[in-house]
Amino acid sequence: MIEQIGKLIKENERFLVVSHKDPDGDAIGSSLAMYALLEEMGKTVYVENPTSPPPRLFAFLDDYAKIEPVTNSKDVDVVFILDTAEISRCGVDREFLKDKTVVNIDHHKTNAGFGDINLIEPDASAVGCLLWDIFTRNGFDISRRVATYLYVSILTDTGSFRYGSTTPRAFEISADLLRRGVEPWHIAYNIYEMMEFNTLKLLGLVLNTLETYHNGKLAIVWITKEMFDSTGTTREDSEGFVNYARGVKGAEVGALIRQDGENYFKISLRSKDKIDVSRVAESFGGGGHKNAAGCEIHGTLEEVKNKLIEAFSFLG
Repeated sequence: MIEQIGKLIKENERFLVVSHKDPDGDAIGSSLAMYALLEEMGKTVYVENPTSPPPRLFAFLDDYAKIEPVTNSKDVDVVFILDTAEISRCGVDREFLKDKTVVNIDHHKTNAGFGDINLIEPDASAVGCLLWDIFTRNGFDISRRVATYLYVSILTDTGSFRYGSTTPRAFEISADLLRRGVEPWHIAYNIYEMMEFNTLKLLGLVLNTLETYHNGKLAIVWITKEMFDSTGTTREDSEGFVNYARGVKGAEVGALIRQDGENYFKISLRSKDKIDVSRVAESFGGGGHKNAAGCEIHGTLEEVKNKLIEAFSFLG
């Protein structure tokens, strides 16, 4: 499969790279890594995302401004869809794809394989690890620029190498990337230590909502539209807030309920080890990984909260 993807890259000239909406570090990092590699090979390549502009958290990356809105109009032969469990989440129309080769590279176990070529490895720490395999095994040069984007992918999707998804392979690949010139402090500083004043004000409001259920094993926080408005923040400023709920001593699961519309809430779920939150997310039409998943639920805040509490009743 990896050699097949390498052959496709060598034999074609026009490419599009896309990833899921509300992109995280893995989606941004892997997309820019593929974009940069193809550009350095002299290919014609575009990188798009349905969330435009993407989170400004990643604006420090050199090619951040190259990420365009999804247009469904680029004249390309190959479309790489990265870190996307369901094709609907990347904003690309199936009609646009019908005469193109679609390469689906992902590590979500819920990915059913919608591409012409599907490289799906649920045990991979990040899509960046899969791209590193593709690049190295096909003899493609990994420049410092490409290595930086791969490192962003791996660093963020392993929670700075803290999550259960962190594997020896992730460390081995990261060591190789550092040898290629990646500056870990520069990346960590920009991602984790550049919180805006208003973001911290929002965090204070969110932490004040903290509640626990099921003998302290489920911790929930929430954000309403009024909280965003009062602090002058947006939903992207809440990135990572769910981890404060998971970090409560004794909690097995942390949940963040974020209001995205009238009676419409985005749910982020995180677990510490043994609890598979992706199963709960799937019960609401979402998905994700064992220890990190998400979904959307309609209803009032109280109704949504009660649905989550009931869904995690097995915590006892």
